Amino acid sequence: MFKEIRELIEILQKLPTVGPKTAEKITFFIISDQSNLYLEIIDSIKRLKSNITECVNCYFLTKTTENPCKICNDTQREKKICVVSNIKDVIHIEETNSYFGKYHVLKGLINPIENITPDKLTIEELLKRIEKEEIEEVIFALPTNLEGDTTINYITRKIKKIKPDIILTKLAIGLPAGSELDYADKITIINAIQERKKI
Repeated sequence: MFKEIRELIEILQKLPTVGPKTAEKITFFIISDQSNLYLEIIDSIKRLKSNITECVNCYFLTKTTENPCKICNDTQREKKICVVSNIKDVIHIEETNSYFGKYHVLKGLINPIENITPDKLTIEELLKRIEKEEIEEVIFALPTNLEGDTTINYITRKIKKIKPDIILTKLAIGLPAGSELDYADKITIINAIQERKKI
């Protein structure tokens, strides 16, 4: 096999959920495609990387020309922070139009087996925001699994040390055990937010 083909197959496998067979299929599609779709993909990726970046405050997405993001800059937002593990969860919650606070993206969950320790997440930044922005409630919208529970317990202990009177809640048991917001419909997410439980 040509070196260039092997190289692209190996690069594509670095993408999430892309295995050897899928990488091979995409590579040979690109080779045989006559529509120059690959050029459109390259241009789109370039525009994405040039125009979209991470918010310096909450770690959600924002335009490179507007940082912090619109949500962080919105003075009408309630003094609440919804803590999520990834960017997609913010999108799912925003689409419900039922939550009007701010967000904080942890960029993962505590998982010592995979060497994801608290210092590799944005926990310290969250603690600083709670004090600086005079947050009244922290809502945990993390997966209902061992890693999610471990992360909630760790952050809860940290928050209580700096702000004992703050309200701490987590999404109600509307989400099946082990589930993520990715797989929940809007009604389920709305109910889980509205019926959240105190920690």
